[in-house]
Amino acid sequence: MSKIEKLPLPNYTEGIIRPAAVDETVALPSSVSLSVNFNFDRIGAIETRPGTTLLGNTIVASTPVLGMHNYINNAETTHRLLAKVGTVVYDFDGSSWTSRRTGLTASSKARFTSLVDYTFMVNGSNGQPCMTYNGNAFGTTNVASLPAGDFIENFRSRIWVANSLTDKLYYSDVVTTSNTITGGGSFLQISPQDGDSITGIKRTSNALLVFKRNHIYRVYSINSTDPDPYINVGTYSQESIIECKDGIFFHSPYAFYQYASKPVDISKKIVDAVLAIPRASWPNVCSWEDGDHLYWSVGDVTLDGISLTDMVYRYTLSKQLWAFSSYPYQIRSASKYDNGTIRTNAVGGDNGKVYTFDSGTSDDGTPIFYNVETQFYYISNAKSDLKSIDEMVALFENAQGAQVSYKIDDDSPNTWRPIGQLGEDLSQLLSVGAKDFTRIKFKLDGNIIGNSLIFRGFEILQSAIINK
Repeated sequence: MSKIEKLPLPNYTEGIIRPAAVDETVALPSSVSLSVNFNFDRIGAIETRPGTTLLGNTIVASTPVLGMHNYINNAETTHRLLAKVGTVVYDFDGSSWTSRRTGLTASSKARFTSLVDYTFMVNGSNGQPCMTYNGNAFGTTNVASLPAGDFIENFRSRIWVANSLTDKLYYSDVVTTSNTITGGGSFLQISPQDGDSITGIKRTSNALLVFKRNHIYRVYSINSTDPDPYINVGTYSQESIIECKDGIFFHSPYAFYQYASKPVDISKKIVDAVLAIPRASWPNVCSWEDGDHLYWSVGDVTLDGISLTDMVYRYTLSKQLWAFSSYPYQIRSASKYDNGTIRTNAVGGDNGKVYTFDSGTSDDGTPIFYNVETQFYYISNAKSDLKSIDEMVALFENAQGAQVSYKIDDDSPNTWRPIGQLGEDLSQLLSVGAKDFTRIKFKLDGNIIGNSLIFRGFEILQSAIINK
């Protein structure tokens, strides 16, 4: 038998690496197997995420926000946030929501793009016309002959509208010198009705990308387009496509991808969490970014037999790591929000409310629960050794009330053995009493409202190794 008097466990710097991706015997001990509502931005510690703050008042209770857009005129004198809720599009002027367009199909998603000092909007291929907005009511200025459609984008000084039912991609004439839009009745046919309908369009520096469920086509101009798919993966959700400093990313049924010369899978570390997204949720995945992080709202998932609700997967570009968060509502749409003073992200819930994201210390008054599970530790170099742990120390700030527990060897996913509750500040000695195990993992969980919890990890003080 040998004694280890002091053994610091690694800091959690690698985010979530799921056991389905990397076996526990070789998983980085500086990663965690599961975490909810912790971020990994602080080097050497993890920290509970910020909250969300209600913007204005409830728009329409219990009704999903199915489309958002930030309108700013070229003079930067008018700032409005648009949100489609039920059958109405509202705008927010910094203090209240006002109805601006009515009579829409409630279940359709509103999509927007901005050009020539107007925001253009479509709401599905159901006969509701394309309309424009300039800070007041919606109208028909500069709509020209653009049809109703499901998706809209501007690319190379044209407005493009896609119809998912016919696979037609309509385009306007090039904007005139007087900033007038004309045309809109001409179209390109994108592999028509091949069983794989258009699900989104997104401009890049050299092509307009046309997404289908399983393919991507490139349109370079009205005279040059891919006759066959460029990439044989696609997306089910326009809202999952997000552009950031590193290019364009999107959700596909089996991975999150970066668009490049070929699709790059960025989600191998959390492969089972991606596969856990139900098929019914694929069309509703939505995304946003804050410069160094990409966020995808994916709905409810089940991991390790545990039901996790209203989940958001967060990817850090600079560190290439993942974190998970859960909210009291499902995020159904997102947009930049610039009110002339601050620039942040706004998200629309399934509850008829719009929130500023990563603001405040609660979710509109609801405490933020948290959970983190370490990887399994074998402690000694010989993984088959039997071990015991008598005491360890937890290092933290603002963790009062948090529960610490552990599991060993073949304990079931829902079996956690209690160690104790944290009640001091900065550090606390804990009596563990784990005996005769080969592997052990720890969990910290609780909820917080107020200052963020900063968790710096565990330090084993007394451990015995019994060589077989």
